[in-house]
Amino acid sequence: MFFAENFVSLTVEEQWDYIIAHTPDRIRHGLGEIVRRNGRTCVANFYEALLNRPDAAVFLERDMVERRLTGSLLAWLERLFPMRETDMPGLRALQEKVGSVHAQLEISPNLVSYGFYFIKMSINLLIGEYFETKDDQLQAVIYCQSMVDFAMTYMNKAYNTDFRKKVEQDQSFKMFSLGQDLNFEKETQKTTFFDWSTQALFCLCEQRLGDLQTVAESQFGLWMTHKGQTLFKGTEDFVLLGDLIDTIDRRIVAVRGGAAALDGFPAELRNGIRDVTFLTNRLFQAMEALQSGLDPLTRTLTRRFLDVVIQNEIAFSLTHDKVFSIVLLDVDHFKKINDANGHLAGDEALRHVAEIILDTVRSNDFVFRYGGEEFLIVLTESSGAEAVACAERIRSRLENSVIPCSTGSTLSLTISGGIATFRGGLKISTLIDRADRALYAAKDAGRNRIEIYDRAA
Repeated sequence: MFFAENFVSLTVEEQWDYIIAHTPDRIRHGLGEIVRRNGRTCVANFYEALLNRPDAAVFLERDMVERRLTGSLLAWLERLFPMRETDMPGLRALQEKVGSVHAQLEISPNLVSYGFYFIKMSINLLIGEYFETKDDQLQAVIYCQSMVDFAMTYMNKAYNTDFRKKVEQDQSFKMFSLGQDLNFEKETQKTTFFDWSTQALFCLCEQRLGDLQTVAESQFGLWMTHKGQTLFKGTEDFVLLGDLIDTIDRRIVAVRGGAAALDGFPAELRNGIRDVTFLTNRLFQAMEALQSGLDPLTRTLTRRFLDVVIQNEIAFSLTHDKVFSIVLLDVDHFKKINDANGHLAGDEALRHVAEIILDTVRSNDFVFRYGGEEFLIVLTESSGAEAVACAERIRSRLENSVIPCSTGSTLSLTISGGIATFRGGLKISTLIDRADRALYAAKDAGRNRIEIYDRAA
């Protein structure tokens, strides 16, 4: 099989179609026969390879593999190497469905790719026994590699899309990514839109049509275009609001340029102002219902947003070949602080800890109150060594600080921490469990110290 000169310029879909169309029937039929005879062995090699990897074993149990997964993977393999002509739209749709399932189960593409390597190697070894000539063996190997690799391409595309959807659909997290007070923003934007509408009506009354300002040019419009886009993106009301503003602005541009008659415009503008006000209020009301995501004592994020933040970082890590780390911190002997000084002093101590953490991390990192006296930090684009350095700065600052209490007394405390780094192939729960195990190692080693999972495992 020879590739066309323009093969590299074809779309992925066209390349896959080309490979199938230009592979002789005897080669495709032979691979179909190999899979029919030996598919179970290939599938067994796939799962045996994954079960022997600690980062994959968290997704798999041998009993589940034998009862459910083996049959599903065998059916997939037989569909990929059929004995008859391939239904390409159906085949591509199947790969996208598999990729979406992997995203839901948090099984990263690099793990699937690792398992597919053993399927390809199993088939390649059988190719040498089935085909007699070197030329047929070479064509069969190329066809086998191509079919599995193109399937993986479609799986990866669906996997990444599904991960992104999970993050984009969580509108509540977008609110906190702004770092703004929602009530303040609501009142501010109501005021700026009122100012714009008042000015527009004055221009109409005084026949100063050339001075009419579009909504998009106003402070309200600029806020909606930028910060509002982040806050409300994906909601139906935000789409309606955007369409409504566009309609108003097109009419304003036509009127102030003299290209449209003024008849009926004041009523249109009044109705438009009413509708924009209504939609804006409804958008903010929807967000207000989700404003319980900040811990009232420490002003850090609550655990409610933990999964969506880590999912976002996993998606970014996989698509940009980056690592990130999490730090789990626990105040040492916190119960003794409460017992000796009272719960009010304990609350003041936790606020102090949170302030130091927030002051130490970067603006692109995320800090959560994970438990009573536990904090979890997501350090974006940070290696294990960088996470250790950050955690040590927090630990040292707390150890050397004095906490003034409302009673007039002072407190001192220390903190212990555990670190885990995401490098692919981990579920959220597994990543946090590793940080927790490292934290326990720090406690067992005497407290007031930081441990990383690689050393603590």
